[in-house]
Amino acid sequence: MVNFLTVVGLVLLLAGGAAATGWARAWRRRQGDDRVDWENMLADCKNLKSQGVLSEDEYRKIKTLVEGRRSSS
Repeated sequence: MVNFLTVVGLVLLLAGGAAATGWARAWRRRQGDDRVDWENMLADCKNLKSQGVLSEDEYRKIKTLVEGRRSSS
C-alpha cells in the first residue's frame, strides 16, 4: 500500500512540476513579447517624427518613457 501511495505522490509531484514549468515558460514569452512591442512602438514614433507628425520634443518624451518602461520590464 505504501508503494502505491508513493508512486501516486511522485506522479502528482511530476505533473505539478510540468505544469509549473509550462506556466513559467508562457510567462517568460509574454514578457519577451512586451519588450518587442515597446521597441516597435518606438520605431513607429520615430517614423512619425521623420514625417513631421511628432515634434522632436514629443518624440524625446515618448522615447524617455519607453526606455524607462523597457528597463523596468
